[in-house]
Amino acid sequence: MCNILDHRKIKMIRKGPEGNTLVLLWLLMLAEAGKCNRGGYLMVSDSLPYTAETLSMVTDIALPTVQLGLTIFAGLEMIDQQDGIIFIANWSKYQSEDKLEKRRENDRERKQRHRKKQRDNLLALPEPADVSRDSHVDQSRDVTPENRTEKKIEKITTEQIRSLLSGTPFSVVSGNELVVLIKRHGSERVIQAADIAAETWRREHTEIRNPGGYLQALCDDLVVPEWYEPPHVRAAKREAAAERKRAEARKKEEHLAAEGRDAQERDSLWHSLSVEDRQKYRDEARESSPLFQDLKDEHLDGIAKLNAWEQCQQMITNTGITGEPSP
Repeated sequence: MCNILDHRKIKMIRKGPEGNTLVLLWLLMLAEAGKCNRGGYLMVSDSLPYTAETLSMVTDIALPTVQLGLTIFAGLEMIDQQDGIIFIANWSKYQSEDKLEKRRENDRERKQRHRKKQRDNLLALPEPADVSRDSHVDQSRDVTPENRTEKKIEKITTEQIRSLLSGTPFSVVSGNELVVLIKRHGSERVIQAADIAAETWRREHTEIRNPGGYLQALCDDLVVPEWYEPPHVRAAKREAAAERKRAEARKKEEHLAAEGRDAQERDSLWHSLSVEDRQKYRDEARESSPLFQDLKDEHLDGIAKLNAWEQCQQMITNTGITGEPSP
């Protein structure tokens, strides 16, 4: 929808308090609703709706501003908040559902063509007969400390390779086949080939009809993709990402705690005011913008409460004295 910023309600919002931020909030809510793909409902999951706190976290907009925005959007009938679930009114005008379905169909067809191409390539791979013919172990050799050491190394290496292949179609490749590949190509090459095969499958999820033959062909003609990263590099990146995620979670917790404390202080201040003073703040809010003229008192409470708090903070800053603000 290209003319969204020309809508009368959007222009009214921009002229009011926090106008540009509230328009940004509205656009981000539309984007979130599109990601949710639930017909305009803002849902984290099937049973967990978005809240003002959730929107504050995902949009990085202060909670009081989000609460103000939800109040204004509800008053202008841009959203519906029945049963505690935020719903974008007139959702169909923001999203061309027929075009989205056509795009999904094109994506499905493209993936089908890609899978067919991969299957055709895999059919050209050699059968694992060569591996099975060579997979016997020479039982006539004398059992020596060197042989036992070699066996132990082979076992550790095959276990390492099987760990890399775990959860992929290549996990069916037998230990004997891996031992033969190790003897032919060396453990380092087979380990790298196995890791590339597994990571390629995890990226593309193509059908692998002959895992043993695929792995054998890859060992014979190993080409390292540009995107490939060794396991230790991936592990380091995962740990770094996990640490960033933990740091972000701590930051969000601290932010929510601070917002919660501020909200409690604002509520305490609001409840400490007389009925007359509260009404004066509502009247001030109503007169501050044409946007608020037709809002009911209950829809104005969020704005009036925020104004009372800001005036109190300004008085503290100017005088260094705490106390209730005067309307």
